Amino acid sequence: MSLLNRLLRMTMAFSLIASSALADIPQELQTVILEGNLYGRSSVDFRKKARNVTSLIPQGTQGTVLETRKLSRTGSYGVKIRITQVSKNLGSTTAKENDEVWVYYSQKDPWLSFQDKAGSDIQDPEEALSSTAKRDGVGLPAEGTVPNPTLPTKKEIKEREAQRERELAEAEAKRRAEALKTVDPNLAMNKDKTKTEGGFTEVCTTCQTGTVADKNVKDLSAVSKEAEKPAKLSDPNDPWADDPYISKYSHSKKVEKAIRAAKKSASRSKRLCYRYVKNALLAGDLIDSYPPGGKAKQGVSDLKAQGMVNLLDNPKYASRIRTPADAPKGAVLVYSTGESKEAGHIEIKTGDGKNATYVSDYQSAKNIQQTTKGIYKARIGKPYKIIGVMILPPGKL
Repeated sequence: MSLLNRLLRMTMAFSLIASSALADIPQELQTVILEGNLYGRSSVDFRKKARNVTSLIPQGTQGTVLETRKLSRTGSYGVKIRITQVSKNLGSTTAKENDEVWVYYSQKDPWLSFQDKAGSDIQDPEEALSSTAKRDGVGLPAEGTVPNPTLPTKKEIKEREAQRERELAEAEAKRRAEALKTVDPNLAMNKDKTKTEGGFTEVCTTCQTGTVADKNVKDLSAVSKEAEKPAKLSDPNDPWADDPYISKYSHSKKVEKAIRAAKKSASRSKRLCYRYVKNALLAGDLIDSYPPGGKAKQGVSDLKAQGMVNLLDNPKYASRIRTPADAPKGAVLVYSTGESKEAGHIEIKTGDGKNATYVSDYQSAKNIQQTTKGIYKARIGKPYKIIGVMILPPGKL
């Protein structure tokens, strides 16, 4: 074998070794920023009895994501990060740069925010969190974690929504039970509603039978039949009432269901508008699978892939929808500032006219253009512009 061939083979061998070694190096995902003080742990075990806390990491600390594990019981995540910059908010801390620690990411109240390589906020980090883990993990509990998390399914979203409904129902039942404890004791003692405190029987002098009762039954029957008649399209409070294509969507059960789910989960702005809107659309059966995009402005392409249409693509509707207030009830409004580093915004319009609110991870009577942030962006020449007014065609409802 010639010397040249030997050198060529040795070069190829070294290349293969180097490439396999590089393959073992975990690919660092998005930048993560702590929005609160969090414990750093040596393993993805967040139980109270776990003695794995290595440091208290201060708010404002930055790092890169190495891997994630989904906690099957809560649906939240354990996120392993490599610290790149330690915040000085605590004054002194044992956390230092290049430490690799596990932190907790709560689905209900996340204290972590994510950015992509361009520095743009990711408004739905689910894709990064559910990406295949790059390492085997250290000290993983035998049970309770998902080694290779995936994007949530419609079934999981609906189960989560059903659980929220049960929790709300239980809270309401508890509230009513507490209210009953304050009932007037005289009324509580009087189980026989025909008797007064003195024990006399009350005689109803106004109650009648016969023709009046029959007339009431007939009246109720007439009301029932009237209710069965289709509602008139013309409605002064609904500018889209005379457009069957829009009206059928806005007043569909799926839209009502999605709006109800969105309102129940909304609390305050967590910079996770896209994730909350996705969950609401899934809960309302308006889409079939969890869209993969991490930024709100990707909502136009993501939702088109799910069968929704953008009314702004149709000149007939584009000429009528100049502002968010012009959009129909139930429409998913997608905004962009035109900047590559800006993630945009997304929200669902919940009503018409003065009854309209706009909901994502929070609910407000003001759309994003009317908020303090929106007014400021417009003032500096980078306004939130509507790029999508998304609805599901009536044929797919």
